[in-house]
Amino acid sequence: MKKLRILICLVLVSCYKVPEQGTASGAILGQSIVEFHRPESVAFSLDGKYLFVGNCASDLFGTDKKKVGFVKGAGAISRCIIDEKGNVKIEKQKFITGLNGPTGLGILTKATGKYPVGTILVNQGMSLQVNKNGKSITNINELGVGVHLYDPNSGKLLGRISMGPGSSVSKAIGHVPLLLNSIAFDKKGNLYITDTAFGGDRLLPQVSQHPGVIRIEHGSIDDISKGGISFTPISGVPNGIGYWEKEDAMVIVTMGGNDKSGGTAIYKVPVTSFPLNVIPAPLFDDVGRADGIAITPRGTIITSRFSGDLLAIPLNGNPRPLIMEPFVAPADHRLHTLKDGTSILAVPEQDRGDPNPWKQKVKIVRLPANF
Repeated sequence: MKKLRILICLVLVSCYKVPEQGTASGAILGQSIVEFHRPESVAFSLDGKYLFVGNCASDLFGTDKKKVGFVKGAGAISRCIIDEKGNVKIEKQKFITGLNGPTGLGILTKATGKYPVGTILVNQGMSLQVNKNGKSITNINELGVGVHLYDPNSGKLLGRISMGPGSSVSKAIGHVPLLLNSIAFDKKGNLYITDTAFGGDRLLPQVSQHPGVIRIEHGSIDDISKGGISFTPISGVPNGIGYWEKEDAMVIVTMGGNDKSGGTAIYKVPVTSFPLNVIPAPLFDDVGRADGIAITPRGTIITSRFSGDLLAIPLNGNPRPLIMEPFVAPADHRLHTLKDGTSILAVPEQDRGDPNPWKQKVKIVRLPANF
């Protein structure tokens, strides 16, 4: 979402004072895999055999090429295979097709009555959708806001969690989500989805924007009408979300708010705190506009930043950048730990500056054991 971020920066007041003390060492670039279409998010299968890549099919439109649009029906999920050494290779470039701006992927960690462990969740129907000519989809009823659930082996659609007008989710939280972004689960299988909530001004009539985190209890995933749905507002415009097992907490990064109370921050919210109406004070503030989030087994937080780098925060330590070549629009990255204790970090790069579809990268970063 590089150009979108640039546009956002023009209207957001955000600081970029990173409390960096030194640099993190030991991380190296392992692979750079080309053949993706504006990849926004990734997810590893629970057994570590597959890497799923969400190709959001965004582009720039208008005479000045400043309008960001996610082309309706052009999104796809790629499936890659991973060997025991952590090498990644594309198996099926277009494993799942016909998607509308897939901006977040997740893997079901605890089976429900309807969906088995390992089911793929894909955010769908965001408000920045356009047709192939770049004309905005302005009818909120045509966006198809919600989450699709797919079989990881066949790519078959298994079900859907609707979040559009009149849905149980929109009724429970009091509004329709606009830009579902990142997905995570806690240890009990409760589902968390960030809503970055941009694009309400493109709809007719215009729709108010409510950035925050949607939480759906595990027991309600099969049937949303059972309740168990809550919403936590975050004025800082939430982006990535991940589960920190050591702390039994959700970690959320923001990319800069649209009011005086919303800055660039990393939040740690204990799972036992939900549902809550107010987000707690940030774990770290003014860290630079952030996108993805991942946590290593040792407890190191790694976030990607719009400035084109990765930030590492060791457990009980201070933020510091990773040493490696610059990234182009690093987005919603994920981490997988190999049998030898080392980890690989898959970092998608949207790179809208490249005019060619299906030519963008996912970079594989290798992290040493106990990083």
